[in-house]
Amino acid sequence: MLHDLVSRLPLLIIAVLLGVIFAWQTPINAEAARRLGSPVLAGVLSISLSLVLVVTFALMTVRAKPDWSEIASAPWWTWIGGIAGAVFVVAAAVIVPKTGSVLFLLAVVLGQMLGAIVADTYGMWGLAVQPISLTKLVGVSLVLAGAVVFNLSN
Repeated sequence: MLHDLVSRLPLLIIAVLLGVIFAWQTPINAEAARRLGSPVLAGVLSISLSLVLVVTFALMTVRAKPDWSEIASAPWWTWIGGIAGAVFVVAAAVIVPKTGSVLFLLAVVLGQMLGAIVADTYGMWGLAVQPISLTKLVGVSLVLAGAVVFNLSN
């Protein structure tokens, strides 16, 4: 078990850094919404810049010609990732100024954990089935408790 953790440590460090960037993204987009007078326009700005970056990265790294028939025959839910991202960016730009970054992200992490447990338990979205356990429920409960304690401090 320790060997697994050590072997995945570089990936976990990158994930933590991604979490930092993710935490900063929401107030940055909220400020863009304030300056543009619209969370939707802030979403357009954010997602447009994301698109430019991802297309540039793809042009620099993808060498094999994609088989577009594979995506055309993919399950319907393959297409909702971008929709979820757009909804999240716009909703975060509206919510963060009213809740602050920490409370917002505590709620998001709680939602992510609940969604992940459901997805793992039922093998949704192509994942392998991973049964729910008491320790997983304790982890979710601790995040919920953290959100409540944090909110009480205000």
